[in-house]
Amino acid sequence: MCDPVAMITGGTALLSAAMGAAQQAIGVTQQLQRAAGQRNDYNFLAAQQRNAAAVDEMRAQQDEQAGEAAADGARQKAGQRLGQLQARLAAQGTDLLGSPLDILGDAAAAGAGDALSLRYDGLRNAWENRVRGASRQAQARYYETAAGNVDPTLGIVKTLLS
Repeated sequence: MCDPVAMITGGTALLSAAMGAAQQAIGVTQQLQRAAGQRNDYNFLAAQQRNAAAVDEMRAQQDEQAGEAAADGARQKAGQRLGQLQARLAAQGTDLLGSPLDILGDAAAAGAGDALSLRYDGLRNAWENRVRGASRQAQARYYETAAGNVDPTLGIVKTLLS
C-alpha cells in the first residue's frame, strides 16, 4: 500500500509543478501583450509624425502661395504709385527726363524690392515648414523601425529560462 505522507508529498510536488507551469504561461501571455502594445504605440507615434509632416507640407505650400500673392500685391501697389507719380509730374508739365525720371526709377525699384522681399519671406517660411516636415518623417521612420524591433520571443525565452 502507499504511504499517505508520500502521496500528499507527491501530490503537492505535482501541484507545485502545475502552478509553476501556469505562472510561466501567464508570464508568456503578458509578455506577448506588452510587446503588442509597445509595437502599437510605436506605430501610433509614427502615424502621428507622418500626419504632422503632411500638415507641415500643406503649410509650406500655403506660405509659398501667400508670398506670391503678397508679392503680386506689392507689384500692383508699386505700379499704381508709379502711375500716380507720372500723372502728377505730367499734370505739372514736367518733362519726364533727368531728375523726374530718377524719381520714377526709384519708385519702381522700391516696389520691386518690396515684392521680392515678400516673396522671399513666403519661400523662407515654406522652407522652414519643409525642414520641420522632413524631421518628422525621420522621426516616423525611427518609430517604425522601433516597432519592427519589438521582439516578444526574446522576453518569452527569458521568462522560460528563469
